[in-house]
Amino acid sequence: MATAFFRTNPALLPLFVAAGAGIFGGVGYAGYTLAKSPEVVVNRITPQQPWNKIKQHENPKLITINKEFFESRKGVKNANYNSSTNDS
Repeated sequence: MATAFFRTNPALLPLFVAAGAGIFGGVGYAGYTLAKSPEVVVNRITPQQPWNKIKQHENPKLITINKEFFESRKGVKNANYNSSTNDS
């Protein structure tokens, strides 16, 4: 049934492919955000501030430009951004 429809209207195939990819991408990103993002709290049993569990060297971002920054934070004792340059 669908193959017969697309054989008679082949110009509509890119439209359905693009719309399907957009819907799949939107639903996939929403699912990823619900599952992995520290800003979204779905479970009410666990502590309500999951962003406080993120360590200094962990990166919760989807895309990271400066990956070396998080690698350099592994051994830092002080949580300030400029802890290596500002020791006072």
